[in-house]
Amino acid sequence: MKNCNLKIIISFLCFVTTTMNAEFSSDNLTINSKTIEVIKDKNEILFNGNVFIKSKNFIVNADKALYNNLNKIVYVNGTPSRIESIYDDNIFKGSADKIIFSEADEVQLIGNAQMNYENIDISSNEISFSLKDGKITSSN
Repeated sequence: MKNCNLKIIISFLCFVTTTMNAEFSSDNLTINSKTIEVIKDKNEILFNGNVFIKSKNFIVNADKALYNNLNKIVYVNGTPSRIESIYDDNIFKGSADKIIFSEADEVQLIGNAQMNYENIDISSNEISFSLKDGKITSSN
C-alpha cells in the first residue's frame, strides 16, 4: 500500500512543478519546500527553497533536498544544513554542508560537519551517526 500511494503521488507530480509551500509525505517522512520537481526517469523528487524535513526521529532545515525513491535515501544540501533530534532519549544537534540519511536510521554529515551529542561537541569533515545504537564515527 505504501508503494502504491507513493506511485500515485509521483505520477500526479510528474506533470507539475509545484511552486508555493509544496509538501511531500510518506509513512516515515514529511518534506516541505518552496518547489518540488519530480524526475520521473530517475525515480527522484527534488525539493528547492526553505526545505523542512520531519521524520519520527529528527527535523532537518536546508536549502535543497533530493529524495531517491529506489533506495529511500534523502540527500540534503545547505549553507549549512541543520539536523536536530525530536525525542528525549537520543538528544543531538548537527550541521554540515551536506546531510545524507535513510530509512535505516543512518545519518551522515559531510563537509564542515559539527555535532553535539550528549553534551559532547564533535567537529570533522565527515561524521556518521546511527540513530539505532548511537554509534558515532568521524574522519578528517
